[in-house]
Amino acid sequence: MSVTDTIRQIKSGLWAFEPHYALGLKGTVEKILSQQPNEALAKENLEARHYLIDENGHKYNSKSINEVPSGSIGIIHITGPMIKYGNYYCWGADELVAQAEAFDNNPSIIGQIWVFDTGGGAVNSVAVYRNFLAKKKKPILSWCDMCASAGIWVATGTNYIMAQNNISSSFGSIGVMASLRSAKKYWEDMGVIDHTIYADQSDHKNKSFDLALEGKYELIKKEHLNPLAIKFQETVKSDLPKLNLEVEGIISGKMFYAEEAVQFGLINSIGSFEKAIEKLNELAAVQTIMYN
Repeated sequence: MSVTDTIRQIKSGLWAFEPHYALGLKGTVEKILSQQPNEALAKENLEARHYLIDENGHKYNSKSINEVPSGSIGIIHITGPMIKYGNYYCWGADELVAQAEAFDNNPSIIGQIWVFDTGGGAVNSVAVYRNFLAKKKKPILSWCDMCASAGIWVATGTNYIMAQNNISSSFGSIGVMASLRSAKKYWEDMGVIDHTIYADQSDHKNKSFDLALEGKYELIKKEHLNPLAIKFQETVKSDLPKLNLEVEGIISGKMFYAEEAVQFGLINSIGSFEKAIEKLNELAAVQTIMYN
């Protein structure tokens, strides 16, 4: 994905973000929009995002499928802002899911642990993960610190959700938002007038966005945001049958710390990485028994 594509996604995409997390990205976004190369913003090495561990949790490097020990576990890190296509700044869902598929197809790998620490991101990244989760053959456990918005939309499709701790781990922000920026007044003050002309047969083209730029938000909510929010809610309710829907805000944007998230059925438990490995081994053993 080019820098231009990244900028287009930032400016015009639909997002599922926890708001405080989104505010924290403001400086980074401004640097990306300036199109000034910045080595400090470059994404981390591949080995930091996905790797293998043995049954005891020891990380190792494997150069070929023949060198993967039996009982291995694949680790995928879904951290930072979630986007559909990888670029210079961020790992994309396309890249991470490609590795998840390789792990799932490896006979020596019993399952995966996805490490979440994200406030969400682009709505169009969610389907990439969910499509894989719908067809995977082996269990996946989500081990999470912050898992909000688009992050929880993905995590509820895995077999088990475990909070990393009972201090900072938080979950929720089930909702959808759009952010539009208009420079119309600035350019008009500079003497520049834009004219957008639609064919007589295209009176609905971009109508909701044009109205939103005028401060009229009803149509963009009706046609774009509300359908996605409803889909998000219905998916979470289907994934989490024990979710306590009586809790105020639980599917309408509120965040919950780990202990409440367990209590209300939003996640399954709280535990260390060692506990996550133990649980993943348990899930894999149960699946082996069921299918043999």
